[in-house]
Amino acid sequence: MFHRPLIPIFFCFTGGILVGHAGYSPDPSLFIILFFGFSCALILSVFLSSRSRYFFLLYMFFLVGVLLDLNSHREWDLLPLAGRRELVMIEGTVLEPAKVSEEVVRLVLRADLLLYKGSTKPVREKLQINIYNHGRNFSPGEKVLFPARLRPFENFNNSGRYNYELDMDLKGFSCAASVSDGRQIVPMGIGEAGFFRGILEQARRPIRHLFKKNLSPENQALFQALILGETQNISQKMREPFNRAGLGHLLAVSGLHIGLVGWLAYALFMALLSVSYRFALQTNIKKLAAILTCVPVIVYAFLAGFQVSSQRAMIMALAYLFSIVIGREKEIWSTLAAAAFAVLAINPHSLFGISFQLSFCAVIGILWLAPPIYRMMLAPLDGHAKGGSLSFRLYRYLGGLLAVSTSAMIFLFPIVSFYFHRLSLVALPANLMAVPIMGLWVIPLGLLSAAALPVSSALAELLLQLGAWGMDCMTAIIRFWSQVSWASIWVVTPNSFEILIFYSLIFFIFFFRRWSWAKLGLVFVFFLAVGDFSYWTYKTRFNPHLEVTFLDVGQGNSALIRFPGRQRMLIDGGGFSRSTFDMGKNVVAPFLWRSKILRVDYLVMSHPQSDHMNGLHFIASHFHAKEFWSNGDDVENESYKNLIKILDEKGIKKLFPGDLMTGREISGVRIDVLHPRPNQNKSKLSKDSGETNNRSLVLRMSYGGKSVLFPGDVEQAAEETLVSSVGCFLKSDVLLSPHHGSKSSSSELFLQAVKPSLCIISCGRGNYFGFPHSETLRRLEEVGCEITRIDQLGSVRLSIAPGYFEKISFLKED
Repeated sequence: MFHRPLIPIFFCFTGGILVGHAGYSPDPSLFIILFFGFSCALILSVFLSSRSRYFFLLYMFFLVGVLLDLNSHREWDLLPLAGRRELVMIEGTVLEPAKVSEEVVRLVLRADLLLYKGSTKPVREKLQINIYNHGRNFSPGEKVLFPARLRPFENFNNSGRYNYELDMDLKGFSCAASVSDGRQIVPMGIGEAGFFRGILEQARRPIRHLFKKNLSPENQALFQALILGETQNISQKMREPFNRAGLGHLLAVSGLHIGLVGWLAYALFMALLSVSYRFALQTNIKKLAAILTCVPVIVYAFLAGFQVSSQRAMIMALAYLFSIVIGREKEIWSTLAAAAFAVLAINPHSLFGISFQLSFCAVIGILWLAPPIYRMMLAPLDGHAKGGSLSFRLYRYLGGLLAVSTSAMIFLFPIVSFYFHRLSLVALPANLMAVPIMGLWVIPLGLLSAAALPVSSALAELLLQLGAWGMDCMTAIIRFWSQVSWASIWVVTPNSFEILIFYSLIFFIFFFRRWSWAKLGLVFVFFLAVGDFSYWTYKTRFNPHLEVTFLDVGQGNSALIRFPGRQRMLIDGGGFSRSTFDMGKNVVAPFLWRSKILRVDYLVMSHPQSDHMNGLHFIASHFHAKEFWSNGDDVENESYKNLIKILDEKGIKKLFPGDLMTGREISGVRIDVLHPRPNQNKSKLSKDSGETNNRSLVLRMSYGGKSVLFPGDVEQAAEETLVSSVGCFLKSDVLLSPHHGSKSSSSELFLQAVKPSLCIISCGRGNYFGFPHSETLRRLEEVGCEITRIDQLGSVRLSIAPGYFEKISFLKED
């Protein structure tokens, strides 16, 4: 502790941030109490011995962490309006290049002036703007005026969710806004981006133009990402090979990029300063090289936009260079603690960011595990190779790269699984081949071309072309590894307890030979791991109950059925009609992985509309379904065609109402298809916009004397048909509200036939349609039904056993 005092200080400081974040309260008296505690500790420390004073110092840094976290919670002016989905006028300045796609144009903008209900108010908040029609490209620095409907960033409240709200808060956004027609955006000239952003844009604009003029669209997007930190032009199609090869981290300027630049610059300065023997004797060239290396590190972080990840990486690099200057470079753990302390002192909430956790955990893994792994690699060569031979030096170099990559991958495995749910099986060779090309070829030439641009455009273009060849080599390697059929696999999501088990195993294995009690610790952790594995095996394979989970997918429907035993069914997958957001990949699948589910046996699509269908694509592709049930309707849209293509490629059997009229029994659960009837002609239904809704597949599930009805989006016409044809079979204990609680559904006749004791309403918070309608809520109350709204409580899980069922909402479960 006293040998490396910075490490305990950092942990106490971090603990304070965690406590402050967990117990956040805007009450000013809390600040007074904490400040008083800090002052008392400071005064008392004067009268104590040096050893006791250190413990008071730890306590003070704990209080500082609490205070900094509480002080970092900002109250946004636009957020209350966003919560009410208000339509306002915004005047603001574009901060980043627009991200343009076929469906939407996305802008990052700083709101400068709010015009609302005849009054104006100065604001200074960062917004994410979505433009849905007639969008165009916007350049940083443009000043615009436009009407927009504000909305808050909101999570999908399911287990295993991605904390979207926190992520956007870490990036400094207050809320989002949508513009229905880009023609309503009025150009106002050049805005005031601020002194720093003004200089940054002046530096980046000609570089951006250089890339656009001389590179292919793909290489332009990649160079902008690697040199300028701008990922707007990286499409999902371009990103996927990187992700499959385990190289997605290359697309964001972070510790790896700035570390490589710092390492290369330091080696270059050392070589240049060593040219003069006399100068090398008279000067500590090691320290001088470290000081000079700070310049390219800072310049690269500046060009990359000083984003959160590049700021953090720059601080880490500068901390290590400073340790060289003061002669403490061997105290690498203290240097790492100092860098982390500096990052969190600037923004305490960085602690909760994915990039912070990945960067620092990767460095910890390398410092901790790389040396023993490297020694193991060199052990076979002891006494068999000459230390100075070329082959031995090459082996040592490759062994060092392999040890570093392996240790980082091992240590990051649970964190990567937790956030990304994916494991690349080719990451090791792909990193060994691609990273040196990027670090020694692509980035250096890209930065040199940017530096040469003010002097000679011809030289800049030549250097850029040389860098483009390197980029082509790197992308060819990445495509090669990504095309391997087993390149990556999707994995279940570990929970906090399992992550703790993993790191405890590493800890006790590492100290197995040093400390005798580590053996007992290893045995204890092993039994914990066996217990955890046994629990999930029982939960996923031998669970005796029927479990129905209505997922929070916003304005849409999706329900997971876990039959007794190991079989599962997914009824609808949610989705958005005018968005590239993949509901299946980003919402439904993470819930399945969090539940340790890698297979869904049955997929059901009630009807082919986006809010029920679009989330099924990813599930059909990756969860090994054997049957697909639908109402049999064909629609002429790209999403439906893609889904059918996936079903055909995967060999998933398609079943329609005629195939299911006798019903099915799965693991003791009876499933009846009540609608539409095989002989029911479309022409018999109304030709208005409700025709597709009225042909929704209606399922009734019964088990142990309890039943659940899934009516899709049927409206009054189909409800009347149901009551007249199968009225006696409609009675159910639980009803999923048809058409998300619309007043055009849930007719009194239908509700009297169903007589539910519980009604689940699946709709989006603050949705455009105003669901659920008040008339629907009134009708449900009249039949004495308990109403549960997913937009208020998050996902809802029903556990059904013979004679009873239990309801658990996400808010209670979480």
